[in-house]
Amino acid sequence: MSSISFKDQLKALSVGLSSSKDEQQPKRNKKRMNNHPPQAAGEKGTKQKPVWLEHAQYGVELLKAHFPACFKELKETQPLKIGIKQDLVKALSSREDIVIGDKACMVNSLAYYVNSVSYHKSMVEGAKRIDLEGNETSIVTPEEAQHSVECRKAKLQKKQMPNVVNQDSE
Repeated sequence: MSSISFKDQLKALSVGLSSSKDEQQPKRNKKRMNNHPPQAAGEKGTKQKPVWLEHAQYGVELLKAHFPACFKELKETQPLKIGIKQDLVKALSSREDIVIGDKACMVNSLAYYVNSVSYHKSMVEGAKRIDLEGNETSIVTPEEAQHSVECRKAKLQKKQMPNVVNQDSE
């Protein structure tokens, strides 16, 4: 195990992520780069991850590290307590061992986590919702479960939509 504290490791990681991105991209192209990253030289057909996606995934990893009873791997995802964002903000505000940038990253990444397909799959009627400590708080209602099914369908349609749009524009 490293002799560097977890706080220092996270700080170094967050500084490394932001500085390496800044060094790679000229300022005038940042907006364009976030939406459509260019392909690396000699790598036709492969795309880099958008910066927002890397940021969201980093935030989810931080959530898993700091709240392991609540944020789990994809196959173990459970529905979260209604109002968990407020609980997360409150819990993070009292933590001095986490840098502010990582706190913001975690709060912002919560939306990415709860909009994932695996999270929507966990939202079945009667499933137990959990809080940050992993304690059961309530259950998923039939309406919430149905909403989650509709969200999954919409995501699938949206994923298939670019193919239809590209064919129409030719």
